[in-house]
Amino acid sequence: MDALTSTQAARRAGVAVSTIKRWADQGLLPFVRTAGGHRRFDARAIDQFLRAQAGPVEVASRDAAWIERLLAGRPTELDAALAEARARLGAWDRVADELGAALAALGDAWAGGRLSVTEEHLASELLSRGLSRTCDTLPTHAGARCCALACVDDEEHTLGLALAELCLRARGWATCWLGRKTPLAELVAFAGRGQAAMIALSSSSASRSPEALAEVTRRLEAACRRHRVDLVLGGAGPWPAAPAHAVRLTSFAAFDEHLNRLEHRP
Repeated sequence: MDALTSTQAARRAGVAVSTIKRWADQGLLPFVRTAGGHRRFDARAIDQFLRAQAGPVEVASRDAAWIERLLAGRPTELDAALAEARARLGAWDRVADELGAALAALGDAWAGGRLSVTEEHLASELLSRGLSRTCDTLPTHAGARCCALACVDDEEHTLGLALAELCLRARGWATCWLGRKTPLAELVAFAGRGQAAMIALSSSSASRSPEALAEVTRRLEAACRRHRVDLVLGGAGPWPAAPAHAVRLTSFAAFDEHLNRLEHRP
């Protein structure tokens, strides 16, 4: 569970803290209490609640609008749509989560035969290039920490990494793009070179068995722990649910919260 405070939950939902507490008191939003009596909310439960409030028609319409833009193949219009989404949602991590949902809908359309392979590839490439252009407009802070972005060694899909890069650059981080199909031995060696403070590793639902990803996690965790490199596991792949020395994240808002904790860590 990505446990959020009332303030963090309010920021994620785009409402006042009093609204979050009212929803909780009304039994609309599940929560647990800490030993000190403070509420903690599950990020995924908040997302599910908001999507239910928006309604399936509105959610489907939003996904369809993104897919339509991507299929139109017009870079300038996509850049404008990304800027509009940032203004509407208030943060790039929220944009990333909305785009992640649209990409899932795009994949479903392809799997269901409603889109051709060519259309899916063109849409994906347009978004990849649009995200790259957007990242280039975001300044990197002087002396910024660096995050290496990589896929496991049988993974071709890199759009999740591109969305993670958007979140990183929004916080002023530098990025090092290792990309698709990165061999585990290379990742282990990279962790020891001191070039990055974090490795963000992605695996889609089509990639690897749970046993294989558990072995990747175990070996890379050991290297990252030894060299004091943070390790984040993302994507829909069957990662270990509770890795020992890595962080398993299932949303870009949770990734942003993780970056915030690292930046304020003593």
